[in-house]
Amino acid sequence: MKLLVTGATGFLGSRASTLFEEHGHEVVRLARPGGAERTDVAADVRYDAGDPAARELIAGCDAVLHFAGIPDPARAREDPARAVRENAGTTLNLLEGCLEHGAGLVYPSTVRAALHPPPDPYAHSKRLGEEACRLHDAPTLVARLTSVYGPGQVAWEGATGAIATFAARALEGEPIVIPGDPERSRDFVYVDDALAAIEALVAEGRWNETVLIASGRSTPLRAAGELVRDAAGSSSPVETPGGELPAGENESYEATPEAPLPLNLPLEEGIRRYVDWLKKHATRPGMTRTNPKRGQ
Repeated sequence: MKLLVTGATGFLGSRASTLFEEHGHEVVRLARPGGAERTDVAADVRYDAGDPAARELIAGCDAVLHFAGIPDPARAREDPARAVRENAGTTLNLLEGCLEHGAGLVYPSTVRAALHPPPDPYAHSKRLGEEACRLHDAPTLVARLTSVYGPGQVAWEGATGAIATFAARALEGEPIVIPGDPERSRDFVYVDDALAAIEALVAEGRWNETVLIASGRSTPLRAAGELVRDAAGSSSPVETPGGELPAGENESYEATPEAPLPLNLPLEEGIRRYVDWLKKHATRPGMTRTNPKRGQ
């Protein structure tokens, strides 16, 4: 297949580009102009995914994997209007290109978008992106993801996510801090498993569906932090100061897929592989894993 991958310098986009090329697919990596520079990650083309000119890149492609957008609740809370533009507006632009050029669009969403009402601006913006897919004539696949982690997710290069944050702190020997309820749980999915599921769905032509990609296993954040610490061989304490969190952050997000996809890697093994990968991932001179600005 020929695939256009947006957000190709981000966590999911960069990992998808690498894996799908290894699997023999032709990949065009698209990232926005002025985006963050990352170690060993590059884009083929620099366009904003909402730029009408980006639609021409879809010509000849079988599918667009739309990983560009606002990927985390904190940034969406800071600027909800931008989150809607990045997570829904750019999607509509690419859908127009898919319709013109005969391609399908994969829209990676979040399990939070399934809640009524959406619990925060991030989930709301993703839900609007889902609706753009459902209402459009272009073929679409909405893939609702849980808490994806693994190689390519680098906290000191701007990535978010509990396991990424825990790992960065454990490797520096700093406390792993879990504010709010430390027993709130997440369904953690290793990135290569999630992307293999997406690849299989596209290859099967599973268009015009909404699919949940989840392990079906729920893990409290405290337990996840301890697993990360052990994998890193760290003595970092796991601190639980409590306190209030923004809407949507202090809840558990559990997922039970009606038809589980082949997610085969246990959490313990996935964390071990991720921490091993992270230990080998370079930082810029003067940067630490918990203070990226020192290297600028």
